Amino acid sequence: MRRVAAVVLVLALAVAIRVAWGGHGAPSAPPVLDPGSVESPAVPADAFAAVVVRVVDGDTFLARWSGGARPVRVRIIGADTPETVKPGVAVRCYGPQASAFTKHLLRPGTTVRAAYELGGDTDRYGRQLWDVWLPDGRFLESVLVAAGAARAYPFAPQLDHAALLADLQRGAEMHARGLWGPPCRGRSFG
Repeated sequence: MRRVAAVVLVLALAVAIRVAWGGHGAPSAPPVLDPGSVESPAVPADAFAAVVVRVVDGDTFLARWSGGARPVRVRIIGADTPETVKPGVAVRCYGPQASAFTKHLLRPGTTVRAAYELGGDTDRYGRQLWDVWLPDGRFLESVLVAAGAARAYPFAPQLDHAALLADLQRGAEMHARGLWGPPCRGRSFG
């Protein structure tokens, strides 16, 4: 009888540990919390409308220019989320949560405003490089960084909003939001 009780206790402990650690050998991270109102630059006069087709991951999505027939692949400027779909790269801590949050913000059919910055319209992978404003007027990059779903990622020469995003990242780090809190603690980029 004692052996049975010991086995049951060990199994219960194993199940509890597996649940607590997300069942994947690492603790699961909490979902992204929308930061609400965030500092956002004004939508520029030359911004254009685009309709979201689908989100690829936290910082990349497919969109169609208003009236456009074929979708384009878009990489947002100045913010970087942990990897979830890059070939040959393991899914990074907080990547699934960041991707889910971007999918929440950019549902298929959502119309966003977008603009280019000086320095090039595409990256080395052929993706369009856009600054993006949500229908509620918030700057997508600000929302992602303030929530801790992305890090500020200045990449010259497109630095129009780099200082703002760096400030928002410092706030997210200070309050241990998203990828800056447990279990990732900012170690989501390799």
